Amino acid sequence: MDISKTICVLEYFKAQDLTISEFLIHILSEDSLYHDPLVQDLSHNAATLLLVLMRHNMKYDRHSDSFLGLLKPQLRSDVENLISHGEEWQFGASSAQAQQLEEFQLDQMAEKMAMISPHLWGLLDTLLSATQKSSSNHQSTYFTTLNKEKEQYWEQADEIGLEGIIEIISGDVSAQQQRLAAHRHAVLTIKKVVIISIIMQSTNQKTNALASMIGIFLHSCKAPEKVIEGLARLGISISLNAIHNAVTSLLAESANCICALGQTLLVNYAYDNFDVNIQTSVPTVQRSATTLKHLTSGLIFPLEHGVTLEDMKCSEQLWRQSHLNLYANPSHIPPTWSWKDIINHLRVLHSEVDPITHNSLSRRERFVFWKFLHDLCYYGPTYFSQFRNAIDKPETIEQIPLIKTKITPVRSMEFSNSTVSGNISTIKNLMDQGGIGDPEDPDNVYEVIDGTPYVILFHGDLGTGDRIISLQTRRSAEVTPWERFQYVIFIPGLFHVKMACANALHRIFIQPTVARQDDTSLMYDIGKLWPKETGIYASNPGFRRMHQLILHSGICRRLDCWAVEVCRLNKDHKTLEDFAASKPSIEQLRIIADDLARRYVADFRMPRLRRQPKSQRDQQHENALLLNKYFLLYEELSYAMNEGDIGRVETCLVPWIFIFRATGKHKYAYYMTQFLANIHINYPEGLRKAIRYHMLVNPTGKPGKFRAVDWCVELNNLYTKEVYGGESSNNTVGRIIKESPLVHVYRNTKNIMEQNLTLTHLTSAHGDPDMTKTFADLINHIATSAPHKIKPGRDTTYEISDYIDKGRDIMSTGNTMDIDGNNEDGTTVKPDDIISDMLY
Repeated sequence: MDISKTICVLEYFKAQDLTISEFLIHILSEDSLYHDPLVQDLSHNAATLLLVLMRHNMKYDRHSDSFLGLLKPQLRSDVENLISHGEEWQFGASSAQAQQLEEFQLDQMAEKMAMISPHLWGLLDTLLSATQKSSSNHQSTYFTTLNKEKEQYWEQADEIGLEGIIEIISGDVSAQQQRLAAHRHAVLTIKKVVIISIIMQSTNQKTNALASMIGIFLHSCKAPEKVIEGLARLGISISLNAIHNAVTSLLAESANCICALGQTLLVNYAYDNFDVNIQTSVPTVQRSATTLKHLTSGLIFPLEHGVTLEDMKCSEQLWRQSHLNLYANPSHIPPTWSWKDIINHLRVLHSEVDPITHNSLSRRERFVFWKFLHDLCYYGPTYFSQFRNAIDKPETIEQIPLIKTKITPVRSMEFSNSTVSGNISTIKNLMDQGGIGDPEDPDNVYEVIDGTPYVILFHGDLGTGDRIISLQTRRSAEVTPWERFQYVIFIPGLFHVKMACANALHRIFIQPTVARQDDTSLMYDIGKLWPKETGIYASNPGFRRMHQLILHSGICRRLDCWAVEVCRLNKDHKTLEDFAASKPSIEQLRIIADDLARRYVADFRMPRLRRQPKSQRDQQHENALLLNKYFLLYEELSYAMNEGDIGRVETCLVPWIFIFRATGKHKYAYYMTQFLANIHINYPEGLRKAIRYHMLVNPTGKPGKFRAVDWCVELNNLYTKEVYGGESSNNTVGRIIKESPLVHVYRNTKNIMEQNLTLTHLTSAHGDPDMTKTFADLINHIATSAPHKIKPGRDTTYEISDYIDKGRDIMSTGNTMDIDGNNEDGTTVKPDDIISDMLY
């Protein structure tokens, strides 16, 4: 517009004694002028006019408070609208429930905030992106509130994952930028939600949903109290008192849930002891110098799979048949079944399919066949990985139905279950928490359910079972079923059985000094896998080390069997890489695996081999075949437990009972024999199903993720004392016991907040180690020592016995098992043992 025309217009306004502001107010207020084109143009460009006027005032150092005053009513209205939806943003700490924590979704809060308060949301979007610039000649930085260090971190972070690595290698930078932009947008959204939440809570303290979640999240992460109080002052978290109120409310809810579940009488209980070391700087009368405290934790979970109350209503029937019943009719007491009767019963129960349809391989040999194929395709040369999906899993004998089992921690107890009296106190406390008891007991404070006609399942290790049997023996003369603990049915934990299997293998192959001297011995494998830990393996390696050794050494030895066999079939195939270069089909691999299952694992032909003249025998080869047999038996038990195949678990337990007997683990041999006799012969059908289908549970509801009940207890111990047990001055017995029922709530809260705050790249789980070079080194050693090649006349410093036959012979002689001897070492659970069993 020409400046001369502008001056003329201004002179006209002066002549009329009229200001421009008065003129504009008049034409915008006059309804008759609304449709005038000039007025319409003014309305359409109102935002531009305001922006120009604001810049004009700022240019000449004039105050622009009047413009801010225009925004205040609208922003105040947005905040009031948000608060009017108060129930959506409120979290009553004194009435907190676990469901509120589980249903928290920050992205849903963001959507509602943006919809209810669009002006406030847009203002924050602008302010938090204040340095963002757009240009046709420059790529948008999108969001620059992250500092330079965070930018570099996220460009290199492992959150990019495999897809991101492929994108970088292939040069697809745009996909990587999109991923970074999405992350930045998520962080920006989180900041806007936090700021609006602070504003809302400052106006109305009840609108504290986000602050409450952050407070409980910090508490579950064992954040120092000063940090929590500082964040509470900033409005980001609730106060410590509010957090404690929320914990109290969650504990009350947990107690009610445990009681409601327990009073259904369709429940399992599991418990185990754990020790905590509470450091006290100055011992007093109240706090002695003894820092090691013995506590007991427990779990409760429902009976599933169609088990009914009628199935569990057999307490009186079992008591009439019990040898502990001093007044029992002898004709009601069932005869004592021998281990041969049990094996025959299991053989009929789990009878094999006609072996002709499976190439004349037995069921156990078919598992060995599958395992050889599996190891070649997963750990052999890369060529064989294409056949992974073509390998069918071993047949299922009897599958536990796949459902997600809800496992609930109960309140821990300050009892030591290493004594009979400690177990009595523990069981009574569990019954109190479950709302079950003797209605005629005058000491009852709350209403209890009479559980006398029913039996209740208790899971634990053999030490627990031994003391439960002792207390039932001591109390057998009591008058009432409740005082006799007649309702208690003990179930041995399979995780501890698995640990006993690993310890038995240590006794066979490592414990004897002479067993470590041959080049083909297992100790030489240890020297290649863990050269700095040979002394530990020779003495007391524990479960984790033995578990890893069995898996890793077994894989390498089975790959060596492949190499020896393919070379035997074709001299040009000196290595598996040479064999892979010939591009064999899956049908050829199956034919070879069939031969491997027959040739390289000890079977009924072993005694015949050992009866040959010494000049024709290869004693180290015989030892290698036995090692393969026992390692594969361990693998089969692990596989069956993970898959929830209770039928295969039972078929595996029989040979392990013989091995336990032969290696001096008499308690496991005795109690597992009695347990199989009880569930398959002595117990009624309904109870039998309830026990067998609940020895393994599936906490995730995913295939291949079944876990032994005692493993779940050990994991709960780890959470109770290590992860959520408090630190420094907060690490007390009182806190551990008080908050023990909430360990799963805390764990879920951590997972939920990590997802909501995009902290998914943070994890305590270790990635699978790259064992390629280590396996290659061990395979080369095994190939050099040649345990799977027959060399007539090769002797050994230690001939390994067939411990299955040896244990069977011992049991056939009728020798009484010494179950009181202290020979069950090697079954102490450590945190690494739990994680190791979960990862492999």
